[in-house]
Amino acid sequence: MKSSRLLKYFEEYIKKIDMNNNWAKAKYFHSLKSMDMARIIANDLGIFNEEEIVIIELIALFHDIGNFENKTYNYLDYNEEDTSMKSIEILFDEGLLRKITPETKYDNLIKLGIFCHNKDGLPKNIDDKTICICNILKDVYRLEQIRMIINYPYIDNRITSYPSSLVYNDFKTFKCLNAKIADNNADNILIVLSNMFSLNYDISYSILEENDYVGKIIDSLDFEDKKIEKFFKQIEGVLKNYLRKKTINLQKQNNMV
Repeated sequence: MKSSRLLKYFEEYIKKIDMNNNWAKAKYFHSLKSMDMARIIANDLGIFNEEEIVIIELIALFHDIGNFENKTYNYLDYNEEDTSMKSIEILFDEGLLRKITPETKYDNLIKLGIFCHNKDGLPKNIDDKTICICNILKDVYRLEQIRMIINYPYIDNRITSYPSSLVYNDFKTFKCLNAKIADNNADNILIVLSNMFSLNYDISYSILEENDYVGKIIDSLDFEDKKIEKFFKQIEGVLKNYLRKKTINLQKQNNMV
């Protein structure tokens, strides 16, 4: 099985989706970007063979296939149905996966990867390579939460106040924040940015820095007040320094190899 085969069946499935809907378009490019990021991270780790990398790509490409027809979905709205189960249903119960490949030995891994990609923690008693694959998909999910706010704004970028003390105090500890605690638009931005604090791999931090996602998010904000803008610019500086240290550590590791 090759990456091109995955894309063939993905495109075939998408034909039945109304792509005039802006959210469907966003999910389409999100899926392609997720596949791309998953391959980059998996290749960088250097522990997977080509067959395993294609399976990782498959999970990343199809993880959101159950969400295309949801026209009201919002990353920061946690009241919606968990569409990872719908994605699993489409792949397995509706037979899409068997069209892609008759091979069944990766079925449990595919189900686990899709189910766990947007959730905290992992099941007990899974092997190290499976843990690694699930963590790759978690990193892709976090990176895409950050990237998509730039290209497909899914929260209000008008900043009229400082973040709430609850959100800001947790953010200062470099903690990944739960969207449920947001009280205003400034909180939502910090919650999105806090995804970087839960990344698993150095290469994921490199992706963030190389694409300047932090700078692009801050630049996209519409500030009502110059003091609030200065506040967020200071946060931008702290986060860029955080990323710089992460990528310097990666460079040191590479030089030691």
